[in-house]
Amino acid sequence: MTLPDTEREQKLWLAERAREVLESVPVKAGDEVVDFGCGAGTYAIPAAELVGESGIVHAIDCDADRMEDVTKARIDCLRAILGDGTTEIPLADGSCDVGLLYDVLQKLDDRASVIAEMHRVIRPGGVLSVYPMHLDADEITREVTGEGFRLRDDYAGLVLHFVRE
Repeated sequence: MTLPDTEREQKLWLAERAREVLESVPVKAGDEVVDFGCGAGTYAIPAAELVGESGIVHAIDCDADRMEDVTKARIDCLRAILGDGTTEIPLADGSCDVGLLYDVLQKLDDRASVIAEMHRVIRPGGVLSVYPMHLDADEITREVTGEGFRLRDDYAGLVLHFVRE
């Protein structure tokens, strides 16, 4: 697998393979997924297709304009949640099978809080998948494992998959 050289090209390369990336997690039928910092739904929309009618995807972003594609998608299992700009995730403890943090951690002043929130909402044995764009992958791995996850593997050396202990 040949990867593009620049971060911008890598981001586009991953977006073109969104379904494949999600299948590597894996996101599957019946799962409950939270996509924190979902933006336009590059991953939330294909995740909703993968979980199907028996699953749910919670797509959270603090910018309603960026979420326009998510809100217009009209997929029954896709729930658009307008965040308040904090790292709080309005879901019950252990309610999700999969958490996605794709291209969002570099925008946060307090990464530890959102990682802790993901640990709270992901059930034991569930997966947190992280695309640490603009950040050092080793540093992010230390931060995520420090919150009670273990590194499982990665996708194309770009997207890190962690299991909640």
